Amino acid sequence: MLVIVVVGLARSGKDTVAKYLVEKHGFKQLDFFRDVIVPLMKSHGLEITKANAASFGNEMRAKYGMGVFGKKIAELMKGYEKVVVTGARSPEELTPIKALAERFHVLRVEAPNELRFSRRTELDPQSQEEFFARDKNDIENKGLGKVLELADLVIVNNSTLDELYKAIDELMERI
Repeated sequence: MLVIVVVGLARSGKDTVAKYLVEKHGFKQLDFFRDVIVPLMKSHGLEITKANAASFGNEMRAKYGMGVFGKKIAELMKGYEKVVVTGARSPEELTPIKALAERFHVLRVEAPNELRFSRRTELDPQSQEEFFARDKNDIENKGLGKVLELADLVIVNNSTLDELYKAIDELMERI
């Protein structure tokens, strides 16, 4: 099984990369939030909001360890040839995923801060201060900084979609 974990800061283009890998290269996408956290929150009768998800995630990690959601993703990966994973926040989440993979890569997607901020949606903090404070929190408190450092592949997403797709295709030829 080939597994690519796509990581990056908010609005760097992670989901765009994952979607392209699904559509063009036949990957199955699994997302920590959509495929693990939301179903678990529903099973606990919790309202699905970003704030509730953050609290729930923190509680689950405190109770069951930092790798709890990685174990759930690993269960969902079984039976697929190629999997792209989005939403990883800590190195501990990667361990059970890597254990199942025959080939494993962490792909960091980078984009300039001003471009990332311009891509925000209504779900994102609207002030620059809050937007970039979220980056800092993810990096320092959730372990995203360590995950970003683990990347063995990098794509810079600072141009057009066509250029991004070209970079992904070139990367796929290399691996």
